[in-house]
Amino acid sequence: MRRALVLTLALSAGVHAAVLVRFAIPRAAATGEPAETSPATPESAEPAPLFGETFELPAPELADPLLGGATQEPPSAPAPDPEGESPRPQPRPAARALPAPSSAPAAHGEGAAGSGTSSVYGAVGDRSAVDLATAFTRGFPQAASADPVWRTVPLGDAGTGSVRVVLDEEGRVESAEVSGQPSPALAAGIRRTIALLRARRFTSRGRVTVLSFAARITPDSVHDGLHGDVFAIGGSFAGGEGQAFFALATGRRIDVRVRIGR
Repeated sequence: MRRALVLTLALSAGVHAAVLVRFAIPRAAATGEPAETSPATPESAEPAPLFGETFELPAPELADPLLGGATQEPPSAPAPDPEGESPRPQPRPAARALPAPSSAPAAHGEGAAGSGTSSVYGAVGDRSAVDLATAFTRGFPQAASADPVWRTVPLGDAGTGSVRVVLDEEGRVESAEVSGQPSPALAAGIRRTIALLRARRFTSRGRVTVLSFAARITPDSVHDGLHGDVFAIGGSFAGGEGQAFFALATGRRIDVRVRIGR
């Protein structure tokens, strides 16, 4: 009985299907309406554009103008009002006066050079002016070597002496006095040096400078006259003492020691 029921249901389903096909196909052909199919989307078709409201976002403000690359211009000065009064410039602060250097020469100091005073006297500020003791040491061999008396002075000590030189306020030699027990040749050499230096201007540590001299004559094995007219001079002064010499072509060398006295 179950088998008959199944067979009956199958037969009924087949009949209904045949009837449905019979009426559905001719109707579609008669009306000309195509069967509904899902439209195929081509692969190359572009996606549909999106529509909607658009709005602009404000640019963010930079906290530091240097980070944005913008150069900040300095504030310009306000333009003067043609009808009003021109702005008065602000007064500048007065410059503080600097104390003058204490290099002024001693006005009329009588202290000799080497007495411990640190002031400079004479032609202060004159670039051509030189120290008196240095000039005297270098000038002695130039002035004394031209005196022929040195060719006949006996070898050995040529005596000692001193000179007291007074400068005026402009640094020129005002007076010079030779003292001591110098030999005639040494005394003449000191006076020749004074005459050589009178036209120049000097500086010293005081208005009065006292220089002491000690001369000595020795034979010179090189400048003996056999090598031609050979002549040499030299002089230097440093630390309160100087050395000067000149060598004659006759084979004599004259050495002079110069010191600052009191």
